[in-house]
Amino acid sequence: MSMSTSKASVELTDEQRMFFDTQGYLVVEDALSDDELARVQEAFHHVKDKTQEEWRQAIAKSPDFKPYGLGPTAHVVYPVVTHGDVFLDLLEHPRTISIAEAFLGPDIMMIDNALHVKPAGTKTHTRWHRDATTWSYPSEEWTEADKTAWEQMRACETPFFKIKIFFFVEDVDEETGPFSVVPGSHKLDVETVPQYDNLNDMPNHVKLAGKAGAAVLWNGYIWHTAMDNVDTKPRQMLLYNYTHFGMKQHSPCVPSRAFAQHVRNRSPLCRQLLGLERMSRG
Repeated sequence: MSMSTSKASVELTDEQRMFFDTQGYLVVEDALSDDELARVQEAFHHVKDKTQEEWRQAIAKSPDFKPYGLGPTAHVVYPVVTHGDVFLDLLEHPRTISIAEAFLGPDIMMIDNALHVKPAGTKTHTRWHRDATTWSYPSEEWTEADKTAWEQMRACETPFFKIKIFFFVEDVDEETGPFSVVPGSHKLDVETVPQYDNLNDMPNHVKLAGKAGAAVLWNGYIWHTAMDNVDTKPRQMLLYNYTHFGMKQHSPCVPSRAFAQHVRNRSPLCRQLLGLERMSRG
């Protein structure tokens, strides 16, 4: 059985809807069941081990090779959905994708996805920043059917432009280079994100630690970074990056013809998320 059918979608409370809209992030504890998590962990570590030598060779050939902005100490598999259906299941997992749809809209689409390993004792690869611009709504690309569907599903007044979802494959503590955000900063009309020599000096930031199986959803416009990993264990997670159908997918994540054939019998939503075709909302 596909993981995507094994756990029902999340019914957000009014408090959760308001929190995600105003604070710019939402943590879903136990997004994955114990059985799902075991499958994900097994697949994750298999892919990590299988690709380790390939990663080392890529770094050796191109010292400046930094996929997804990460330096040579990290291990990134980009994309990861081509490495097994378990990763496709997470792409459309009902407990997270139902939330993303409610804040992005009926034309939701994935633009990239990856496996991330940030080794113990490594410095951050980035500064405080934001990923995306704001989005003009209603979009010229939205049909009347899209607008109707949005009114039925929406959990906020204006659709987000971009949402990322992180799945914690193993526990993430405050020392494990946690993803960190400044709550509410996606609402600030400020062009430049302030910088600090010490990332921890950013006022009001929150370190998003969590147990394996948890998921974090966040607005791409929020101020964010990844802290130094000062732990004795690596940070290990999966990420899925969503925006609106028709937006440019990051080139490694554009489905090949062979992969499009592989997913021909997946759900209409999955095929839309992969950018292959819009699903019917009628």
